[in-house]
Amino acid sequence: MIRKAVPADRAALVALMQTSNGYETPAARAMIAEFVPRWAFTETDEVWLDEEAGETLGFHQLIPHDGTVWELDLFFTANAAQGKGVGRRLFEQMAERARALGATAVVISSNPKAAEFYRRMGALDVGVSPPVGEITWERPKLRLNL
Repeated sequence: MIRKAVPADRAALVALMQTSNGYETPAARAMIAEFVPRWAFTETDEVWLDEEAGETLGFHQLIPHDGTVWELDLFFTANAAQGKGVGRRLFEQMAERARALGATAVVISSNPKAAEFYRRMGALDVGVSPPVGEITWERPKLRLNL
């Protein structure tokens, strides 16, 4: 079931980020270690999670980017849930939610390991996001037109 996350869900979402197989390299682990203590959200933020029997299977966060464009800021699927349709379900819900917020597009600065998933979901390559802050590598930049 996909539902809006509440601040009480933060610990489960942080655990999902910290154990993600998409961030196994030392640089990626360091980035997550830097990011996680600062990450917080409120009930008005666009953070949505997928859960089953109390287990968090994945989540995403949308943030306003530029007018009618939103940004998929975070998108994680639990390692054990990958390949089981959870990512697709979350992505489809994210696109539906973005449309409901008035978005005409969603931009994604992707983890290189996840870029192919976004392409399969219909996102198009539009460039490269340069390293910034604790993210020390280039990332594919994609756009999902809604």
